[in-house]
Amino acid sequence: MNYFAYGTLLTEDVMRKVAKGARNLGYMRLDNYALGFGKCSQPDFAGCTLIPQDGAVTYGIQYELSDEAMADLDTAAHVDERQWIHFPVTLTDENGQKVQSTTYIIPGEHIDWPPTDKYVEPILLGLTHCPFPEEYKHGLRAMIAHAQAEKA
Repeated sequence: MNYFAYGTLLTEDVMRKVAKGARNLGYMRLDNYALGFGKCSQPDFAGCTLIPQDGAVTYGIQYELSDEAMADLDTAAHVDERQWIHFPVTLTDENGQKVQSTTYIIPGEHIDWPPTDKYVEPILLGLTHCPFPEEYKHGLRAMIAHAQAEKA
């Protein structure tokens, strides 16, 4: 199964701690969605989600996962409790080819959440390793800083 990681799993070592054997198939782009931080339905859960937005772009890693690794990832994402749900996406690879995948989003109405430093640490680390456009990296860092400032 293919899985598109766009947030805290942009660091391959972090991904492999959750989903053993995950294999990076490439760095890809998702059009018309922006990365956001939201609250889940249970008060103890919050994190990354995708927000539909015309013209927005979210970059990430396309991973290949075994069924067992996907089940482990589902457990970590509390899919059985609907804190996150599977969401089919069509990505664009570096050659401009369309690629089918799945990812997670937080279901229901979006409620902003100011992420903690600990939460965004693997995202920021991933940005140092992933060959995304510098403009995207800069914009995501600024968005994170803005989202965190909301809690002040």
